[in-house]
Amino acid sequence: MLTLKPMSQKDYDAYLSTAVTNYAGEKVKAGTWTEQLAFQKASEEYQRLLPNGIQTPNNYFYRIDQDDTRVGVIWLAKSQDNPETAFIYDIRIVKDYQNQGIGKQALKLVDAEAVKLGFKNIALHVFGDNQRARHLYEESGFKVTDINMEKKLSN
Repeated sequence: MLTLKPMSQKDYDAYLSTAVTNYAGEKVKAGTWTEQLAFQKASEEYQRLLPNGIQTPNNYFYRIDQDDTRVGVIWLAKSQDNPETAFIYDIRIVKDYQNQGIGKQALKLVDAEAVKLGFKNIALHVFGDNQRARHLYEESGFKVTDINMEKKLSN
């Protein structure tokens, strides 16, 4: 059975040790940041968003467990733009458990958790080239609200 369990400090420390690097890599891949500055910028963004780590108010960290095995993580927070909206900053499914419907099930659990926390909406960001995630989110009822676009210029 799939469940959400609040992260312990140990879980959070393990999550953070890879989350900043993963985020930096995604921003480089998307062309938003240069490789030279990506890790520094990602570290600064995490520090800005989570000045008190797991104890930062209005931030909720969960393990996604399949029975007693951790198969993923999720970071949910009160939106800075709309207090009625929960924002999913990060959702990750362990590679060996991907493509098994766990992400879709986890999003349903996150919806229920957001309602328990008093939220009326849930939002997230997805990188444009992440077709698999975009498909999952659209199947789960998310709609596009903003689109940023970029093109390379030739000299």
